[in-house]
Amino acid sequence: MTEKQQEVRMITKFEDAPEYQAFMARYGEMMGKAGDNPYFICHDSPLTDTSLMDGKRVLNFGSYNYVGMSGRPEVSQAAKDAIDRYGTSASGSRLIAGEKTLYQQLEKELAEWKHAEDCLVLVSGHATNVTCVGNFCGEGDLILYDILAHNSVWEGCKLSKALCRPFPHNDIETLERVLSHRRNKFGKVLIAVEGVYSMDGDIAPIPEYVRLKKKYGCFLMVDEAHSSCVLGETGGGVDEYFGLEPDDIDIKMGTLSKGLGACGGYLAGKKALIEYFRYMLPGFVFSVGISPALAAAALTSERLLRSRPEIMKRLHDNIACFVEEAKKRNLNICLGGKAAVIPVLVGDDSAAERLSNAMRHRGVFVPSVEFPAVPHGQARLRFNVISEHNRDEIVQALDTLLEAAKAEGIELPAGE
Repeated sequence: MTEKQQEVRMITKFEDAPEYQAFMARYGEMMGKAGDNPYFICHDSPLTDTSLMDGKRVLNFGSYNYVGMSGRPEVSQAAKDAIDRYGTSASGSRLIAGEKTLYQQLEKELAEWKHAEDCLVLVSGHATNVTCVGNFCGEGDLILYDILAHNSVWEGCKLSKALCRPFPHNDIETLERVLSHRRNKFGKVLIAVEGVYSMDGDIAPIPEYVRLKKKYGCFLMVDEAHSSCVLGETGGGVDEYFGLEPDDIDIKMGTLSKGLGACGGYLAGKKALIEYFRYMLPGFVFSVGISPALAAAALTSERLLRSRPEIMKRLHDNIACFVEEAKKRNLNICLGGKAAVIPVLVGDDSAAERLSNAMRHRGVFVPSVEFPAVPHGQARLRFNVISEHNRDEIVQALDTLLEAAKAEGIELPAGE
C-alpha cells in the first residue's frame, strides 16, 4: 500500500489523541498508588523555611529560594518601587520599545558578579537555554552535552541544526575521546554542562571541562541554575568556587528565579557574543522584556549577596548540618552533599510519592522525584536546604522522614 493509500485516523478531539490517552493511563496509575495528588500543592506565602498550606504553617524543604530573597523585605520593597516607577510590564520587546534603565543596570551588575564583560537578561530560564543552545550552533557544528543536562538543553538541541550528542554524566574521559577523534570535523563545538545537577545535587568538575575546551578549541556553556547563589562566598557560582579566570567559561547561563528571588534567565560572557545575542537571539529579540518588578528584585538580591557574606555562610552551614544529620541516620544522599539540592534515595516510584504525601500530612513539605526525571528504581525525595533553615528544623524534617517511612512500611536504602 502506498503512502497516499494508507488510511489516516483523523483526530478531531484531543481526548482521542494517543499521547493524551497514554498520559491519562500513567496519571491514573500514579494517583492510585500515591493516594492523593503530590503535585500542584498550593503554598499561600513566601517559600522560606516554612510556608502556608491549607491555612497551616509547615516546614518547607522544596523551594528554590536558596538564600531567602523571595519574601525578604528589601527585595519586596524594591519590586514595589519599580512598579510605581515603571508599571507592571515592559510592554514591548526591549529592542523596539520595552528597554528600561533598570534592565541595563541589572545586566551591568550581573556581569560584574559573574566576572564577565557583558550580560543579557531574558524572561524565562528555560527559554534562555532553549534559544541559546538552539541558535548558537548551526549546520557543520557539534553540540556535546551531559546526559543529565536539563530538559531546556535537550529542547535547544532539537531546535539547533547542529549535530547533537550526549556524553555520560561527568565522564571527562569519554568526552575527551570524542573530541580527540571528531573536533576537526566541525566548525564550532559547544560543550554544555551544569554547575550543580538538580537531581543528585553534585557539582560538575568544571576545571576539567575548561581544560578540554582550551585544548580542543571548543566553547563551554555552564548552566548555573542551581550553582549560582549556592556556591562561592558571595554566591557567584562555579567561577568563585573553583577560582576560574573570567574567560574560562564562554557562556555563563543562570536564572533569576531561584536564588535571586525573581523570574527570568541571563547569559553572561564576552561583549562580542552578548552584543550579537542582543540583536540576533530569537528568544530575546521576539519576546517582551522582563517585568520591571522582577528586574528590581533580582538586582537587589544580587547586591545583598555581594554586600552581606553572612547570608551565604548560613546556607553553607545548613548544607553541612543536613549532610551530618542525614549520615547519622544512615540515609543515602546519592551524589549530594556540597550544594543546596540534597536528595534522599527511596528507590520505588510509588513509595517516593507516598512518602512525600505522608511527610506533608505530618507538617514537612518535600517533593518526590521519580521516572522520567530519574531512572526507574532511583526515585528520591529532593530536599532543598536554604539559608533560612535552622538545625532544629533540619533535625525535625529528617526525624519525620524516618517516622513516615516506618508508618508506610518503606525501607529506605542505606547510605554508602
